[in-house]
Amino acid sequence: MNYEFKNLKKFKLSNGRMGISFFYNEKRFRFFNSSVIGENFNPNICDESLKEKQHDLLYQSFFIKLEKGWRPIEEKKQKKIKPIDIKIIEAVNLCYNNKLNLDYSKSYKKDLTISYNRLNDFIVNRKYQNLNLSDFNINIAKDLINFTSNSKRVQLNFKRNYSALLSDIFKEYKFENPFPLIKLVKTEEVLHKPIKEIKLVFDEVEKFNSNLHLCCLLAYGCLLRPHREIRNLKWDDFNVDCTQISLAGNRNKGKKNRIVPIPPFVQKYLTKGNSGDNIFSNNESPFNEDYFKTLWSRYKKISQLLEPDNTLYSFRHTGAISVYEKTGSLNKLQQVMGHGNISVSLTYLRGLGIKQLSVEDMPDL
Repeated sequence: MNYEFKNLKKFKLSNGRMGISFFYNEKRFRFFNSSVIGENFNPNICDESLKEKQHDLLYQSFFIKLEKGWRPIEEKKQKKIKPIDIKIIEAVNLCYNNKLNLDYSKSYKKDLTISYNRLNDFIVNRKYQNLNLSDFNINIAKDLINFTSNSKRVQLNFKRNYSALLSDIFKEYKFENPFPLIKLVKTEEVLHKPIKEIKLVFDEVEKFNSNLHLCCLLAYGCLLRPHREIRNLKWDDFNVDCTQISLAGNRNKGKKNRIVPIPPFVQKYLTKGNSGDNIFSNNESPFNEDYFKTLWSRYKKISQLLEPDNTLYSFRHTGAISVYEKTGSLNKLQQVMGHGNISVSLTYLRGLGIKQLSVEDMPDL
């Protein structure tokens, strides 16, 4: 026998099936019939009395073919690559739980929870429990938005929330996120109301509550965000003479380190305490997330100066107007506001209704 073949022999399995086996190029081959070499010997389908004879003939036929140069073909089976996918209902749950574990504000997590619940309602209503993420196309996304609300403003908000909720999973599975492709009719912009008579309002707030007064000063004078940044301030965020605040990226919405100068009219209300203490609670833990929201609601009820659209954030908005009108610089506004990029600052200015052109900027003739 050719040297490259080894151990040609007959065998019988425990279930009674008969065949032959041999090694070729260090790989074992087994055959239960001779169809592969063009013969018709099959001990496994003949009468019981003929099995042994058929088994011998099977062995002899392979012996002859191997001696004459027949070689078994090593078939390389191509693995079918199954596209990676996930059920949309599993994707929604996974994304929601991941988002809840991140350092987002309480209000943002509340919005995500509402969007998550509406998404699940939609999946059940449309019987999409077995729908794959790859099949979640723009038509289904549009249907979801229409299912959520008839209000154009509400639809815009939910479209943004749905996109944010599922963006990571679309990216991970390399499917296109359909939500940014949906064009909704934009509603009219609502201008944030700056505070008129800002000095008088500060006097009124100071008489009402000293902590709320300091919060408003820091929102206006340092342009910090009241609930997330100001409420959590500790004395070690301030330098020695309280002329500067330093916030690490994990302490602010923009995720970038911020160094903010403190104007003199704010400095006079700052008396440095223990470095690890919160500046409002005077211990390591800050007040609860609704602390300033509650104080503001109570103050607004008794205020003689505020307009209906004024909020605690209006102090930050009013400060932004002052910075831009003094400097005319978008870069400085972006820096002091802590915006991630300048396009956010531009959008912010449009929302505040700040005049960005004067007659001197227009063409001459």
